[in-house]
Amino acid sequence: MISKTLKLSVLAIAICSISFVDAQERQRKHRPSPEDLFQKLDTNDDGAVSLEEFKDKRQRKEVKEETINDHFKTLDTNANGSLSLEEFVAKKEVMKQKRIEERFSKMDKDGNGTVDLDEYKAFVEDHKKERPKRKHGKH
Repeated sequence: MISKTLKLSVLAIAICSISFVDAQERQRKHRPSPEDLFQKLDTNDDGAVSLEEFKDKRQRKEVKEETINDHFKTLDTNANGSLSLEEFVAKKEVMKQKRIEERFSKMDKDGNGTVDLDEYKAFVEDHKKERPKRKHGKH
């Protein structure tokens, strides 16, 4: 039987690796902070982002208007038709936490709530295999 200390150590390593992978991805993508992004979206500097401001800066040819509208509604938690900085930052943090939990779930292949060394190694190997695909897909 594996000791509780070993299980906690493996879990701590897994959480650190998830954070490390997340930091690497963020650095590679050069994502601005939620506050900086909010400032870019708030083109009239009124301290709120309207749906039109959101669409104007977020519109990409491959993104449907319906998707943008849905994303805006999700961020607009008080449904007043504009985003405050607090709404914008809070939702981004929730989305970040969700990504971490999804990664942990991917690592925890047997679903027992912990990640053992073999699961961690498998996750790292899978991640290494995915990286070239991502870079290739961008070019």
